[in-house]
Amino acid sequence: MAVWSERMLIEKIKKACNTEAEGLIASIGDDCCEIKASGSFLISTDSLIDSVHFNRDFHPPHLLGRKSIAVNLSDIAAMGGRPRFVLLSLCLPEDLEWEWIVAWLDGALEILKEYNCVLIGGDTVKAGELAFTVTVLGEPGAASAAIYRSGAKDGDTVWVSGVLGSAGAGLGLLSSDQLTSDFLKSLDGSLLEAHLNPVPKVALGLKLAQSGMVSSMQDISDGLATDLAHICGASGVSSIIDFKLLPYHLDLHTVADILETTVEDLILRAGEDYQLLFTVMKGKESELCDFLQAKQQEITRIGRVCSGKGVFLQKKVGIEEITFQGYEH
Repeated sequence: MAVWSERMLIEKIKKACNTEAEGLIASIGDDCCEIKASGSFLISTDSLIDSVHFNRDFHPPHLLGRKSIAVNLSDIAAMGGRPRFVLLSLCLPEDLEWEWIVAWLDGALEILKEYNCVLIGGDTVKAGELAFTVTVLGEPGAASAAIYRSGAKDGDTVWVSGVLGSAGAGLGLLSSDQLTSDFLKSLDGSLLEAHLNPVPKVALGLKLAQSGMVSSMQDISDGLATDLAHICGASGVSSIIDFKLLPYHLDLHTVADILETTVEDLILRAGEDYQLLFTVMKGKESELCDFLQAKQQEITRIGRVCSGKGVFLQKKVGIEEITFQGYEH
């Protein structure tokens, strides 16, 4: 086990950071960083705690470093913003291997570089348990400012990016005893990747904001049923989604059987998909698809916004209320 110290870690971070990013006046090395602000900032923070938000038994440190950043970049994407700067607070057990710390940090710095986002400061401390707190600062990506959850109106349509339920399926497999090499060969690796290495939809979020046709938006972190309920609650509306329209990977059928659950539960109630969930203004659907070149963007209309309260699922037979039936820590 390699011995590490806070000074070692801080020096490594300082050497790896870009100190000449646009808008950055002073970075790591003073009591505070200093940023030149020309408008509003979008600010989001998340804490990830060992054995609560991640499991080191199957989550490689490099991918965990990427994910620790990705989930915060996804919050900026969900408001149509561009991520700019990040602060990291690291609580690290004294017996944590230096090699593990370096691999985690390399993953975090790697994804920051991919999104032109700069680490500008934070804190490191030796602690009894492993935990990360990430704060990201972004800027609205459109002249019309950020997209909120509160703008959906009766007659709008409900859309999602990508496929749903994959991250929940991946977590279920990684947590089970079914993950044999032969079984893995029979599955598309994207299910595991969805949990271990999620991709924040920053570019799509920016385009949706620039279109001027999206009335509300957020990312899917706690499951479609709960996150759509947040939009409906904030907007004072209800929504009906059609199960047959929901996009998902075909391997979910096999995984659901193995995990003794249902495809419906994985799609609606499992968390951490980090896809975008948004509503499109009434009558603007075709125009938005043309603007986005939708075939390349992988977006899907899944339902509609109505008056009233709650989230409802249209099934083959009947309608079921699913309000706030998603994942909770």
